[in-house]
Amino acid sequence: MSEHELLTASEDVEARNAETLAKKYLALLRRVRWTQYILYGGTALICLICNLAVDHGLTWFWLVLTGEMVGASLTLLPVLVKQYRGAATLGGFTLSLELLLLASCLFSGGDWFLLASAGVLFGLGMAFLPVVLRELPKPLGEHKAVLYLGAETLLLCALLWAGGAYSDADWFPIPALPSALFGLVLPWAWVLICRYAPMGPWWKSAACLGATALFLPLVNPVADRLVLWSGGRVEYRHAFWFRPDLANWSNEWTFNENVLFLVWLCLAGAAVLCVLRAVFGKKE
Repeated sequence: MSEHELLTASEDVEARNAETLAKKYLALLRRVRWTQYILYGGTALICLICNLAVDHGLTWFWLVLTGEMVGASLTLLPVLVKQYRGAATLGGFTLSLELLLLASCLFSGGDWFLLASAGVLFGLGMAFLPVVLRELPKPLGEHKAVLYLGAETLLLCALLWAGGAYSDADWFPIPALPSALFGLVLPWAWVLICRYAPMGPWWKSAACLGATALFLPLVNPVADRLVLWSGGRVEYRHAFWFRPDLANWSNEWTFNENVLFLVWLCLAGAAVLCVLRAVFGKKE
């Protein structure tokens, strides 16, 4: 008799059912683990023997092994890990995928591993890094946005370097690296304003819109000068402010300047409206 039955003077049916279900669940987990052990281990062993027997060495076996590691990272690893399951699963999947790319590159005699590796890390980081950062303890967990954007900035620089090295191009580091870093100024400004600025949401909205309005006129002229700095040529050299002519929409240059100027007016107007709402609006 359990203590609950003693106190309630009745049979604890729900507790017994829960205990039975828990035992069934643990038994199911054991069967799932052993089934995967047999499947992955048996497949690897058969491929190992066949590769040694046919080629008298290990060649394509590494493709099979790393491919099985990719599958096991998504099916077996989540069952084995008890804590930080999401981070461990994504980490294992990323590592096994990188090993599969390396094995494929070596097997095919290619030289594309660095480019593929950097691209995979950048793409997976964009999609799944927020899930990993969510499990960080304090105080790192309080800076997830900055850590995410910082990691993706480094991975983007690595991807640009790998792309330049693979294609033997002359655009890295100039103008590719400073252009990418300049383009990231605006999202960095948004993140820092939204996360750390000691102000209300309407003031933050106004600050983000104002930062965008300051950034927009600089895009074309900075890009022109980076191209010229690297020895390239530009057909039209933009000034550090728009040259609109709203009465003339006939050529591409004037059309572009007019559109950018109108976009800038919308951004500035929206920023002003947010400021007015913050100053004169009711506190909610």
